[in-house]
Amino acid sequence: MTSKNKWLMALSGMTLQLSIGSIYAYSVWIKPLELMNGWDAHQLKLAFSLAICFLGLTAAFMGNFVNRIGPKKAGLLGAAFFGAGLAGAGLACSLGSLPMFYLTYGVISGIGLGFGYITPVSVVVKWFPDKPGFASGLVIMSFAAGSVIASQIISPIATVMGVSNTFFLLASVYFALMALASLYLAVPQTTSNVVVADDHSGGSSVPASVLLSDVRFYGLWLMLFFNTTCGIALIAVAAPMAKNIIHISDAAAIVFVGVIGLFNGLGRLIWSSVSDKIGRWNTFMCFFLVGSACFFILSTTPAAWLFYAAVLVVISCYGGAFATIPAFIKDIYGPDKMGSVLGYVLIAWSAAAFAGPWLINLSDQYTLIFTVFSAILFATAIMAYLLRSRLVAEKPEIKSETKILTEEANF
Repeated sequence: MTSKNKWLMALSGMTLQLSIGSIYAYSVWIKPLELMNGWDAHQLKLAFSLAICFLGLTAAFMGNFVNRIGPKKAGLLGAAFFGAGLAGAGLACSLGSLPMFYLTYGVISGIGLGFGYITPVSVVVKWFPDKPGFASGLVIMSFAAGSVIASQIISPIATVMGVSNTFFLLASVYFALMALASLYLAVPQTTSNVVVADDHSGGSSVPASVLLSDVRFYGLWLMLFFNTTCGIALIAVAAPMAKNIIHISDAAAIVFVGVIGLFNGLGRLIWSSVSDKIGRWNTFMCFFLVGSACFFILSTTPAAWLFYAAVLVVISCYGGAFATIPAFIKDIYGPDKMGSVLGYVLIAWSAAAFAGPWLINLSDQYTLIFTVFSAILFATAIMAYLLRSRLVAEKPEIKSETKILTEEANF
């Protein structure tokens, strides 16, 4: 295994994430499906929420299973489920069956998303032990890139081939890409020599019972949940929000959504790389404080340029949290247990996929909701500060910020 190249390993992980990232281009399917079968947008949004929900559930409850079977088999399982889900969605469209569409696109492809998400992240980070933030950011950035690419190709292909055939084609292409990438995945031999010091480092998994009694786990879960809730709500209403607040045209709104996808991806790479320099706690504090300030700006109905800047900064923090959390977990629980813990933490994503859109739909006045989001993120910053202070207090030998950053793995 040592003969394998870490950059090719990263490319394999990026290919998996690029494929499953197409799920974030789901909104592009809504209009063609409405025209084809008469399903309305409200009905169709449930399929997306189901897919994200089963991503988190699969990542949580299959983490130990992934560790047992290895990254290659886990990646192939992800390819099989994701490809089968898309193909099944095509069949559901041709039959006009909405329940079947929920089952295939929502549940089956969602399971594939779960396998395809945690497997490459947990593997690639181990190949870059000196820069885990950069490694996770590089891989997870591809998830956002996949949504940008898919959003540009789905409509033209569907216009020529039809909706069902487009699903069949993408199922075949994504399955092939994911299967080929999975065949190269492997854990570096060096990680097998990790000395297991306690129940939070080394080994293969952390029992759920242990996590449920660990305040650090709750902290990680809540930090990801609140950050994701606010960010995904903004993504859900990006186009109508921009037209309502700064009165841009439909064409400009479409371009704006594309730029949001770009910043989602760039934020994943940039923020995770920054976290290697300033530490994970400091990086997440930036997400909350900067995000709170940006949402407050949005609540004041700002000038167009300030509106754009605030939204794009929030989106970069949204993406950055996904890329930074794997390295955060590695610091605390060790590299070999990162995959299983990451799975449980990603349940926060599943919950936020419902909570964010629900909150943003509570009021037609975006300014009111943005004030609430600003308060939520500020409160989360306070929570993170208190949690960190408690952990540092429990480690009195850690006297300085520099030492804290270098010894985060100890707590």
